[in-house]
Amino acid sequence: MAHGDLIEGVVRTSEREVIEISIPGSVDLVVLARFTAATIGARADFDLDEIDDLRLAVDELSVSFGPLDAETRLRYTFLREGDTVNVRCTREPSDEEGDGGAGHSERDLIDWQQARELSAQLLDELVTTHGRAIANGRSVAWLTKERGAGAG
Repeated sequence: MAHGDLIEGVVRTSEREVIEISIPGSVDLVVLARFTAATIGARADFDLDEIDDLRLAVDELSVSFGPLDAETRLRYTFLREGDTVNVRCTREPSDEEGDGGAGHSERDLIDWQQARELSAQLLDELVTTHGRAIANGRSVAWLTKERGAGAG
């Protein structure tokens, strides 16, 4: 087989896969990232609960960037190495807004910070590790989930 071997009736894919997607900053389109997470989780041989956890974790990762708009993009990189899945999401702002998110009130930003804290708590329960950083002036959030490992 070109992409894997047949082991006990299951096609095993190569040990390393990378999938990249970029979507407009719309909560409605985050479903595409969740679908990708479920697919790569299944290819990592996650059980159904682990796949559901990964999907929910990707959703939390996505909304942790706060308010999104049509000018913002979310760029995802899904990396599967054996039975481990890494997801990196970069918020790519419009040229006008920088990375701070223009046009949002102080109250919106406080609500967003509270939502980010809740997302971090949920991610603690769903994945092995997760974090946030600024890379090349852009907000980046990432997570790692290992098959069969409890949340870390």
